[in-house]
Amino acid sequence: MNILLANPKSSSAFQAFGFVFPPLGLLYVAASAERRGYEIKIVDFCISRKSQKGFDIRGFDVVGITSDTRRFPGAIELAKRAKEKGCCVVMGGTHPPFVDEEVLKAGYADFVVRGEGEITFPALLDSISLNKDLRQVDGISFLKDGNIIRTRPRRLIEDLDSLPFPARHLIDIEEYKRIGYKYGGERPFAVISSSRGCPYVCSFCLTPTIYGRVWRARSADSIIREIEELYFKYGYRAIAFCDDNFTVSPKRVIEVSSLILEKGFDIWWWCLSSPNILLKNEDMVRMMARSGAKTIYIGVESANLATLKEFNKSLEEDTAYQAVSLLKKNGIQIFASYILGGLNDDIKTIFKTIKMARRLNTEVAQFSILTPFPGTTLYGKVKDRLRHKKWEKYDGIHLVFRHENVSFVVMELLLILAYFSFYVRGWRAVKGFLSALIKNTPILKTSLRKRFL
Repeated sequence: MNILLANPKSSSAFQAFGFVFPPLGLLYVAASAERRGYEIKIVDFCISRKSQKGFDIRGFDVVGITSDTRRFPGAIELAKRAKEKGCCVVMGGTHPPFVDEEVLKAGYADFVVRGEGEITFPALLDSISLNKDLRQVDGISFLKDGNIIRTRPRRLIEDLDSLPFPARHLIDIEEYKRIGYKYGGERPFAVISSSRGCPYVCSFCLTPTIYGRVWRARSADSIIREIEELYFKYGYRAIAFCDDNFTVSPKRVIEVSSLILEKGFDIWWWCLSSPNILLKNEDMVRMMARSGAKTIYIGVESANLATLKEFNKSLEEDTAYQAVSLLKKNGIQIFASYILGGLNDDIKTIFKTIKMARRLNTEVAQFSILTPFPGTTLYGKVKDRLRHKKWEKYDGIHLVFRHENVSFVVMELLLILAYFSFYVRGWRAVKGFLSALIKNTPILKTSLRKRFL
């Protein structure tokens, strides 16, 4: 069989800053399918010089398409074209499983993969090629005589070390290095997934629904072997750990950091963490800094304790301040995220969060409007208040549900104000913001660098 795995085009504001990374989920699925003996082609329309409409999809027997909520319209467009050419279409990712009936009954796809795809997708290919009973494939949805069939959920993969490394040989790594995010404008980032699942239950997060509340981690040895491949084979000198919380096990973080030092790697690295964990493990933070940790992303979310409780975030009032102080003391930059528009928020509490961001004074602040993604606890609470299902607008910069206290116009103005208020705080802040923008936005390099910097 000729098999294509496709990543639909993305159009987020982050791409303007160069946040373009390989589709890690597809690379894992491709590696597992290759291990089973299938030949795979990957097309990432986020970097492809060919448009989705211009790509010749003929000749493929099976087309697998991944999608999150925001890119779902683009995924549907691609699926329609594949179906028109007679391809068998399989959809997966974080959005299609929650709208599988709509996808299947509209004829966009033949199958929807629910949950992790590394075992499910090759098993589905086996059943298709050998004409086996599809009901025996766990973790898929399909139509039978006009009725939707959902097979039993596939068990989560317990031994993540057993998975092959992502099939990076199927993509143009150099193209990602050219256009992707570079730390400090110097080092392209490679992305590594070192764990799955999350023990927390933030109301706006899909991770517990997709990957479970049981945290499953790769061993330090497995992580280091992948770093070695990226370091020696692909020439990377910077790593971004994309786990929802890299530091769930401080012991493992210290072990990974120790091995990086032992191997003598000249690596800068980035990860996500919880302020609570950082504060309880100062020795871990020191070791992270020694081994090359340059930036840590923390979810501050809100200055309002009632809003944090609504989000199921167990943070005390001064936790974020202490965590930021600890990271700064160890020379680690902070990427802090904030969510505007909690269900009980009003203009006053949103201003309080914006003020908090200014006081924390981290290197980067990301503000987003609370967005209910299908599958989250939040979605269940507000689904009767959705303003629309224009999925491309579920991007964190549009208010997509009717808020009880703030209109959508005011909310979006507050988002603009938050960014303006944080970044325009004197020439030093403006220069830092413009520098980050110019270094990672090629079109601005020539025209703006001399004028402002």
